[in-house]
Amino acid sequence: MENERMKIKPFHNRWFAQKMITAGVAACIATSSLVACADEPIWTTGRILSADGKPVAGALVAAYDDQNKVVDYAKTDKNGEYALAVPPRALHLEKHSIGFIASVIGTAARFGGDTVGFVTDPVRQGVHAITAAESASFADPVTKGGVAAGGVVADKVLSMISPGKRHTAIKAERNQPGAVMIKVVAPSSNDMVDVGKIYWLQSEEIKVGGKSRRTMAAWLDPVKLTVAGTEQPSKFDSNYLKFNHVRLAPSLAEPGQVIHLQASISIPPDPHVDIVVVARHKSGQTWELHPTQGDLFETDITIDKRFGSDDQAITILAYAAIHEKPGRRKDAEAAIAGAGLWDPQRPYQYNPLLVVSRNRGLATLTVVKPAKQKN
Repeated sequence: MENERMKIKPFHNRWFAQKMITAGVAACIATSSLVACADEPIWTTGRILSADGKPVAGALVAAYDDQNKVVDYAKTDKNGEYALAVPPRALHLEKHSIGFIASVIGTAARFGGDTVGFVTDPVRQGVHAITAAESASFADPVTKGGVAAGGVVADKVLSMISPGKRHTAIKAERNQPGAVMIKVVAPSSNDMVDVGKIYWLQSEEIKVGGKSRRTMAAWLDPVKLTVAGTEQPSKFDSNYLKFNHVRLAPSLAEPGQVIHLQASISIPPDPHVDIVVVARHKSGQTWELHPTQGDLFETDITIDKRFGSDDQAITILAYAAIHEKPGRRKDAEAAIAGAGLWDPQRPYQYNPLLVVSRNRGLATLTVVKPAKQKN
């Protein structure tokens, strides 16, 4: 690999910004400008922690496709962080839909000018950097860790998944948008083979030789490894961007009353996220919930005749905001409506190309007629 230098607008995670610059990206950049190459991987980062929440350095992390072949692997750094180059197909994200992310999420704009060089530690970067680094010479850490890079590993994967209903559930779970099978191996820890899920996806702008283009960056839930020999399994562990509290005050009201809607959604510590939280009634009315303190978002709603009477469902979702253009996005909300995600009668399927809330907030309002209207 030539000791070429490229300019990148780094986001706050400097480590990951450096790791996403590889020969594969450079080659793609050389042939395109603002449109990402169809086969360009999505740069997927995560963190490996011990059961007590401490970072695990030197853990081996591998990502599999649906044929149970390793598509990339990496080794965690001292902070327990890793970065993988995962093709969209392994994350079950349609290639033709990925371009939509640029209009819905937009390019992150939390940047300051800087210049960084190519990765000097190919093991942490992953197999794509290793194969591009002509001078790389080291014993294959993946084989030592029991991960056959590039080979069929179906037996190894499936042997660690309970048969029957659990096996069927895993198969269905890994086919969801933003899901990928991950294996983690670390000394003195229980191995983990489980479905990892993206909790944040954004477009990043890279500048090389004066030309700009976009690439995709994604964040997976953190993994917590348990001590080898214990019955508690190692697993992904996160409630990031899930609604965990929704409250209406009051939840029983008459037409003309103003009610207060409050929802809390767990915000991840990394990366910085900009989100829009919106509530919707079946009449088509929508209200934006604004951040107040911590993870809380709130708004007031006036009950009008469009609500009808009796129990009324109010659905709450969140999607990614464009940092440089804060506020609601009509195109994003139209796409969410088109996918049926607002409808409380339909199953909710998280899709990081459309929404960032990994579940659906739901509040039930009971509308009653005033006493003088009862007859």
